[in-house]
Amino acid sequence: MSSKILILTLSVLLFASCEKYKDFDNAEVIENSYSGSIVIDNDSDPDGDFTGNGDSGTYAFAWVNTKEKAKIKLSIDNSASGSVQIKLNDAKGKEKFSKSLTGSDTEVSFEDYSEAGKSGTWKITVVFNSFKGDGSFEIDPAD
Repeated sequence: MSSKILILTLSVLLFASCEKYKDFDNAEVIENSYSGSIVIDNDSDPDGDFTGNGDSGTYAFAWVNTKEKAKIKLSIDNSASGSVQIKLNDAKGKEKFSKSLTGSDTEVSFEDYSEAGKSGTWKITVVFNSFKGDGSFEIDPAD
């Protein structure tokens, strides 16, 4: 009987550990070392606006993705300098997307899709490196 309890306990622990960010609420900040300004508007899918004056740091938050992929839009203004990187980790903690923009003389933006991952609570990380200017991002679930 004790071996059945052990197997059941291990099964529950394995299942519970499938979601790395399950303890975080949607839009809850996981890490914030960014010295600039970032504002997240989150009804259910996050949109963010950010500004920097040569600022660096990381801003990471939880997002409940009901799908296995995400659609990502990121843009910075045409006078921006420095760089902005956006990374997405699925509910198991595996990186499913990473892409950067670097300031230039023209507006820089992209729209892209993540790799497929486990649905549930994902971690969105925005990394700023000497960023000066304005920018925004939008993330939506995708098929």
